[in-house]
Amino acid sequence: MFSSAEPVRRFGRRAWLRGAAAVLAGIPCAGQQGRRLPPPEEPQADPGLQSLLARMRSAVASRDAAAVTALMLPTFKVEFDVGKGPQVFRRYWKPEAGESPVWEILGRLLALPGTPALPSLFCLPYLYMRFPRDLDPFAHVVAGADTSIRDRPGPDGAVAGNLNYSIVRLAEPLAPPVIIPGGKFLAVDDPDAGHGYVAGSDVYSPAAHRMFFERRNGKWQWISLAAGTLADPPELKRQPAKG
Repeated sequence: MFSSAEPVRRFGRRAWLRGAAAVLAGIPCAGQQGRRLPPPEEPQADPGLQSLLARMRSAVASRDAAAVTALMLPTFKVEFDVGKGPQVFRRYWKPEAGESPVWEILGRLLALPGTPALPSLFCLPYLYMRFPRDLDPFAHVVAGADTSIRDRPGPDGAVAGNLNYSIVRLAEPLAPPVIIPGGKFLAVDDPDAGHGYVAGSDVYSPAAHRMFFERRNGKWQWISLAAGTLADPPELKRQPAKG
């Protein structure tokens, strides 16, 4: 169970990155070969957070735009540079339209495990927080369990190899904002299988969208949905404690 005596009130991009640095400081870099990023062991569930995630999954499954935006705070962050609030979210994503890409994005995120960023801050997916710092997040994807590499881009391609939570290099880096449709195939270069293709539905990019949840006054709140950018991030440093 996550706990904190003093909930964090504000989390802009700089604060999130400071939190990521604090978590990553304790994660050793993986070896040069066979790099993997398996899901974290399931911690004891926080009932409030699990309840919020269950409500979100239900609203996303039914594509209920009103129910989804009702879970947002007035300060909900829509991307890093678009704006804040449910109305900004509606203008940007147009969730009332059935073909809006936000539904696939949210569905995929809610199907992935998350991880605490800080005691009062939770991130989906886990791989955003745990991706190795020495790798370019736009040039790699993380595969799910038993992901097939095929010799051509399509479900009828012959299986040339298998990945199991592997970090695999893309033949061409992705451009922001990263959105990988499930039906798309990506060209990859794997040290074992060589050049091949993986289904977009079987991999996730650490530069793609991530969600943050914060516990405020004992209640978990959904505070953001944003994808990575190529802008230089602020320097990652622990801030001195204020007296």
